[in-house]
Amino acid sequence: MKFFKYIITLLLLLIFTISSYSQLTPPKPLMSQKVYKAFIKNHIDYPNISLKQKQQGVVTIEFNADLEGNITNYSISNSVSKELDSAAISIFKLILWKPATSIGKPIAGTSEFQIKYNIKSFNKNAKKRGYFHIPAPTYGSDTSLKIYQFKQLDTFPKVILTSNASSIQQYIYNNLTYPDAASKLALSGAVEISFIIETNGLPSNITPISYLGGGCTEEAIRIIESINWQPGILKNKSVRSYHTITISFQKNENRDGHIPNQQGSGI
Repeated sequence: MKFFKYIITLLLLLIFTISSYSQLTPPKPLMSQKVYKAFIKNHIDYPNISLKQKQQGVVTIEFNADLEGNITNYSISNSVSKELDSAAISIFKLILWKPATSIGKPIAGTSEFQIKYNIKSFNKNAKKRGYFHIPAPTYGSDTSLKIYQFKQLDTFPKVILTSNASSIQQYIYNNLTYPDAASKLALSGAVEISFIIETNGLPSNITPISYLGGGCTEEAIRIIESINWQPGILKNKSVRSYHTITISFQKNENRDGHIPNQQGSGI
């Protein structure tokens, strides 16, 4: 009898351990997995010396994050070369993270960031995105990686418009597609998107604040991903800045963009 009680206790302990482990989630990017992959493709750069020496491989960075998702320390656990390791760290430092969780509660946690460097894939991706190396800012860059609100800046970020658009509203109107699924469901509403405008003018950490089904949220994200900026300026340096844009979808209209002047930016 004691033996069976012992076995049952062990089984319950095992079940509890497995259950607890299954509810332990490591730190994750604030972006969705799909947006995260697009972020990597848009921000990856290949140092010229690495291209010349045909350096390739996977750089792995192990890191710890606190209860709020802030990185407390990191280290290279799989190195490819000094140049590619440095390039990987530059991308890693731009990512905003969700904290690890245990049974739904934030905890300090450990995870890893991996990025694959392959010359053939990089060349193909560079051709598709329209630029080979990441564009350098006109001004020197702030290296603190601090993120500023628009009201803190000396010069607000400005949208780099295509030739067929005279304003960001018109750009969105020209490029936004009302998804078929949303049309069939007769959905109307707005999607609010938050993102960071990096010192190189590329958007990052694109995250929905409010959602709309039928593919509208995904379409709003796609539009934000396609917009390049002149970065915000503070004390004659390009800085990272936080912005939100609201894009509305109206039934019986193929395209519509509505962008309230939420931060007094004049955009």
